[in-house]
Amino acid sequence: MLAGATAVAVGTANFVNPYSTIDIINGIESFMEKNNIIDVKELIGGLRC
Repeated sequence: MLAGATAVAVGTANFVNPYSTIDIINGIESFMEKNNIIDVKELIGGLRC
C-alpha cells in the first residue's frame, strides 16, 4: 500500500495460515493507530523514493 497498491493479494498464505487475512488487517490497524492515521487511503502511495 505504501508503494501505491490499493489491494493486497493474500493468495496462498491462507493455506499456510488460515488467519493470515485477519493478521494482515490487524497489523494495518495497529500501524495506523500507532502512527495516528485515520484513513487507510493515507497509506496508499505514502512511500516516496
